[in-house]
Amino acid sequence: MRSISLFLLRYLLIAALIAACGYALILARASYLFHEDTAKSVPAAVALVPYNAEYVARLAAWDSSQRIPLLHRAIALDPFDYQSWIQLGLLSELQQQKMAQAERDYLKAAEVNRMFLPKWTLMNFYFRRQNQTEFFRWAKETLAITPYSSDPVFAQMWLMTQQSSVIAAAVPDRPRILVQYAWFLSNNHQFPAIPPIVKRLVGTAGNSDPHAWGRDDLVATIEDRLLAAADLQSALQVWTSMQRGGWLHESIPSPAHPVTNGDFAAPLYLHGFDWQIDSAPGATVGGFTDEKALRLTLSGDQPESCVLIRQYIPVDPDRSYHLQWSAAAGQIEDPRGLTWHVRPVGIESHNDLSSGDIVGAANRWDFRSPARVNLCLLTLEYARPLGTVRARGTVSLRAVSLTEQ
Repeated sequence: MRSISLFLLRYLLIAALIAACGYALILARASYLFHEDTAKSVPAAVALVPYNAEYVARLAAWDSSQRIPLLHRAIALDPFDYQSWIQLGLLSELQQQKMAQAERDYLKAAEVNRMFLPKWTLMNFYFRRQNQTEFFRWAKETLAITPYSSDPVFAQMWLMTQQSSVIAAAVPDRPRILVQYAWFLSNNHQFPAIPPIVKRLVGTAGNSDPHAWGRDDLVATIEDRLLAAADLQSALQVWTSMQRGGWLHESIPSPAHPVTNGDFAAPLYLHGFDWQIDSAPGATVGGFTDEKALRLTLSGDQPESCVLIRQYIPVDPDRSYHLQWSAAAGQIEDPRGLTWHVRPVGIESHNDLSSGDIVGAANRWDFRSPARVNLCLLTLEYARPLGTVRARGTVSLRAVSLTEQ
């Protein structure tokens, strides 16, 4: 009796194994047919495995006459099949012009799946319907989780409205999204909208690792663009947010005290209102924070005229200013030709204000700022004086200060 029981058990196990192998072959064949993805292969896959929601949903794309029933069948097989809900919504909206039904289908997709695609679909639906309230609601939902570039969302926001405050309210406090939006605004020359976004970015990201959030590339470039466009107010607001948020150690300039990092105590940021170095063959500039100095080195092969350093400075128009500095020549054959210049930014002007030589002079220069200008460029330049050879050697620059008189 025991031997018969063992024989039956072995028989059942073998039969189960054969059945499992047969079923696995059916599944493998169905998978092959499904991935072949033709008008003949997909129906064959569904015939082999009729309870696979993915296969049924794909069959709906091939069989237009039965598309809606097949999509409903796919949803019945898998209640979390959000893509079938989206397809039903598109059919209702674009083919049947049933907007209320389309909205319900899209909302159902967002209910069963809280990821990117249903939110993005709803955002676009409300954009097509020009429903501003619901559009911005779902735009914010989309930006809150999107793993992709957000530029298409931002572009649609600006097509929906030109009110930057309304758009900003729909941008979530995600540092990655905020820096993307600031960059988008910069690329599209929406400069006045940038400062509040950078302020939120700094506040949200904190000061533990500002480099990771674009301080030294994206935000730095944005700041340079603002200054090059002579948008002093926006540039100052961005600079102030970074400085007060601990992203920068340089001071905040003002028309009364325009120069930033004049004692060279902080490493050069090389952007915004800090000193910037202009590359010229044969001329090098290095900052030494321990010495609180900037060292200018001329090889003798530098161009006959070139800009060495420059800084954007806010000024009051048509006011008297006093520039003071300390400069020492180190084994330089002829220190002449190094002079300060002040030029207005944002307007065409031939009014080039220039000092005397910075070495061996009084180390001070009084000038009057240009009229109708609130932003200037302070530069230190080399120009070979007539009748001399090009300078060769080093000059140490310290304690640069500029005050309004």
